[in-house]
Amino acid sequence: MEQLRLLEKEPRENVREYAYRVLYDNIMNLHLVPGTAMSEQELSTMLSVSRTPVREAFIRLSQKGLLDVLPQRGTFVSKINTEQLAEFRFLRVTMETAVVELACREFPEEYMWKLQQCLKEQELYLRRRDVNGFFASDNQTHSILYQGCGKPHIWQIIESSTADYMRARVLNIAAAAEQMNILYSQHQALAEAILRHDAQRGVAIMEEHINKGIIDVEVLRKQYPDYFK
Repeated sequence: MEQLRLLEKEPRENVREYAYRVLYDNIMNLHLVPGTAMSEQELSTMLSVSRTPVREAFIRLSQKGLLDVLPQRGTFVSKINTEQLAEFRFLRVTMETAVVELACREFPEEYMWKLQQCLKEQELYLRRRDVNGFFASDNQTHSILYQGCGKPHIWQIIESSTADYMRARVLNIAAAAEQMNILYSQHQALAEAILRHDAQRGVAIMEEHINKGIIDVEVLRKQYPDYFK
């Protein structure tokens, strides 16, 4: 098993939550690539915890569809299910264009400032070629849009139910350096559309932003066939 990317333990975070957060982060950021065999013993040693919190994390991750538990064979990071990506695209295009339209009508100054801070972060990640940092900031951009429109719980539902789509996006960014530049430009254009109250422009950019991830999957399947179902 590849070396985990360990995270700082958060204040008041118990070992159960810590183990889950580290494994989830490593799977979503492809430090643990699709098909990787998972060992409770190895992971408990790497995380310096007992096997119980690791086992509980396995259960939660399998419920999210991120781990496959195969009797007599073991536990593996699930491969990306391309059949579901079209459904995820429909969900995200439907919800996120609606949210952008709301944001273009009215968006609190506090959240506009947060959005602009995200763009500054992304510029730094671009310079460093930091894929993980950029992707986290990308997700934060979308989260801010939902929060600013008073729909934070909808973003939580989307984020938790479109894990394969998000993993495909990370792979896409990692596979081609110019992808970060494209996404960053789209985020800049979205922020500008919101500032100008240009809903038509904002919706068009968001559709392009979401659809691009799906289009690129066909290229990724040829480049990384072992990562996809």
